[in-house]
Amino acid sequence: MKALKYYGPGKVELDRLPTPTIGPGELLVSVKACGICATDVKTFVRGHPKIAPGAVLGHEVVGEIIAGGEAGFAPGDRVVIAPYAPCRSCRACRQGYFSLCDHLFESSLDPGGFAETVRVPQRIVEQGLLHLPETLDLVTATLTEPLACCLHGLEALQLQAGESLLIIGDGPMGLLQAIAGRSLGAKPVILSGLTPLRLEMARTLADVVVDISQTDLAEVVTATVPGGVDKVIVSVGDVGAAQAAFPLAGKGGAINLFAGLPANTTLPLDASRIHYDEIRVLGTFGFGPAHFRQALALLTQNPTLFSRLITTTISLAEVKEALTAAARYESIKTVVVMDQT
Repeated sequence: MKALKYYGPGKVELDRLPTPTIGPGELLVSVKACGICATDVKTFVRGHPKIAPGAVLGHEVVGEIIAGGEAGFAPGDRVVIAPYAPCRSCRACRQGYFSLCDHLFESSLDPGGFAETVRVPQRIVEQGLLHLPETLDLVTATLTEPLACCLHGLEALQLQAGESLLIIGDGPMGLLQAIAGRSLGAKPVILSGLTPLRLEMARTLADVVVDISQTDLAEVVTATVPGGVDKVIVSVGDVGAAQAAFPLAGKGGAINLFAGLPANTTLPLDASRIHYDEIRVLGTFGFGPAHFRQALALLTQNPTLFSRLITTTISLAEVKEALTAAARYESIKTVVVMDQT
């Protein structure tokens, strides 16, 4: 089978690999579509401490079962596949923190989403494999995994209907958070960013959109929500963005540093606000099985709302060029479609 292998920063090659073989409780899936994620782009551009050269990237996977018949699944079924599933026995899992499972990545897709076929381990079959409704197309369904991450982030903020929400970052995750925030009843939803194409899309999804290259974000937030916003989610991995978020939260508010920052990054904060204004500062990573199910349900309710975020579809052979373009913010969301030439 064909697969795109990562060999180091700037180096990916289309190669041939043996088709995986499956064991008891496992399934073999023909990959139909796989979204390109910011992690894929970052790994391609500068490498990743947890992704070794020789790996096959891609984890936003949708496909069709071709072998195996476990837990209500059969060949021919269209499915969306989570890239990991918790063990449910470690300390974090027992406390309900499934994205912090000590063994989260011990059960993962083999070899990765940028391949024609993947083996789905039993743990993922049992917790992270979902049938696709007939009304949801394969390409739009690739948004299930990133949307699940967004829902986890908003849940951690304890976002309630009627609360104001500020999203810092106009990338695919920020745009998904705008949709998800509105679905949860946030009002107003304010989104800030720098990229014209993405800000144009944001204007159809958020109540207030701020181009921070032209307008001071603090002034807009103050005018829109006097006293500061209830919830803030920082969806760009930048220390300056994280610092800018802190004074914009109102009393009793919460800030989620959603986008990853480099290891050992320090963030100066006015600690008195944490104490006297009871502001919570937190972070979230990934998602749990419940978020994955919730994301698919939300996509199914209004697929056309989400499908607009997918601005480019490509073949497996075009992934390198797409990764380069994504690093230059030339699209919103790109999806690899396996039968596309």
